[in-house]
Amino acid sequence: MAQQRKITCDCGGHLQEQDTEIDHILTKAMVCDACQFTTLTKEQAKEFRKRVEFHQAIDQEKQVIQIGNSMGITLPEKLRDYGVSIGKKLKIEAIDDKSFKVEIV
Repeated sequence: MAQQRKITCDCGGHLQEQDTEIDHILTKAMVCDACQFTTLTKEQAKEFRKRVEFHQAIDQEKQVIQIGNSMGITLPEKLRDYGVSIGKKLKIEAIDDKSFKVEIV
């Protein structure tokens, strides 16, 4: 079994992969256990870039519209690139009294 290498930070601590928030985007990154220095590997940077593009496509204010006797919001066309299409199921979950989460199923 191959031994995993430890990457040493300039402060003497070790970098370990963990979930962290960079510019309000949750991603995996290498974080120093001593000084909290954060950096990305090449693969992590590619995944972070995808998440940034997704946020750019979806993060915006929308107005609630009337659809028959129901209310609705429109989704940007760019979401087709992320697997959202007409007829696709979405899961909606309440977070608190002023926010909810929409998840692609």
